[in-house]
Amino acid sequence: MNRRRINDEELAILFNLIGQGIWYLQYMEDALHTFITLKVDIKKIGSVNEKEGEKYLSKRRSNTLGVSLKVAKENHIFSKELETRLELFLGERNWLVHRSVNQNGDDLYLDFTRNKLIARIEEFVSEAQILHKVFGKEIEKFTTSQGLSQEWVEKTAKNEIAQLRGKNA
Repeated sequence: MNRRRINDEELAILFNLIGQGIWYLQYMEDALHTFITLKVDIKKIGSVNEKEGEKYLSKRRSNTLGVSLKVAKENHIFSKELETRLELFLGERNWLVHRSVNQNGDDLYLDFTRNKLIARIEEFVSEAQILHKVFGKEIEKFTTSQGLSQEWVEKTAKNEIAQLRGKNA
C-alpha cells in the first residue's frame, strides 16, 4: 500500500463534509429539542403562553444530544427503534466531533482508508438529514393531533423562512 499526502481537493471535500455534518447535526438537534419541548414541557398546545414556550425551548436547546436523548428515553417519547437509531447516531456524532482526528487521522494517507473515512462522514450527514425530517414529521403529528391544521403550520413556517430571507411571504 502506497502512502501519500491528501491533496488539496480531497482535503476540501473532507472539510466540506465535516462542516455539512455539523450544520445538519444542529438542524436535527433543533428539531429534536422542539419536539421534546412540545412533548415534555408543553404537552398541550395552548397550555403555556409564547414567552413561556420560548423559555422552555431555549433551555432544551442548551442540552447536548446525549442529554436530549436521555430526556427522550426517560419520557418514552420515541419508539425503541428510534431510540436505538439515535444512540448509534450519538456515537457517530461523538466520534466526528471528539475522536475522528485521533482515531482516523492516519486514514488520510491511504486511498482505501481515506475513501472509507469520507464515506463514513457522508453517512453521518445523510443520517442527520433523515433524522431532521423524522423529527419534523413527529412535530407535525403532534401539532395536528392538538388541533392545529397542517396548512396553518406550513404557512407559518413559510412566513418565518421568508422573513429570514428578507422577503415578504
